[in-house]
Amino acid sequence: MKFTNPRLHAEFPDWPLGGSKRGPCVFNVEHNAKRGWRFARTTTGKPKTSTFGGNAAIVDGDDGRTYLIQQAGMYDFITIYRSDMLCADPAVIGGDHSVWSADPRYADLMALIKQANGKG
Repeated sequence: MKFTNPRLHAEFPDWPLGGSKRGPCVFNVEHNAKRGWRFARTTTGKPKTSTFGGNAAIVDGDDGRTYLIQQAGMYDFITIYRSDMLCADPAVIGGDHSVWSADPRYADLMALIKQANGKG
């Protein structure tokens, strides 16, 4: 799986909300100076948020889906999440959802995170 279009904010006007309902959805990467970064997804009400961790980015997979990637704080790996903030299926992304620095995918994912955060 290849990921592209790294960013910290994404809006989708026609997101599936369940059943046949569709509506707006907004993803944001939020930063807290003491806690780190986290994802927030807002559809129809209160935002759903992830736990805090290291630098993060919202990316597009080559399967047409939105994914969330995040460094694991002080550890040496990056986690790939689906748009519902659950770990991505290894069969879909072509490997484990935890990408350690020895994994060939690590450098590409780190470059995407740096690009989204203006460091690349």
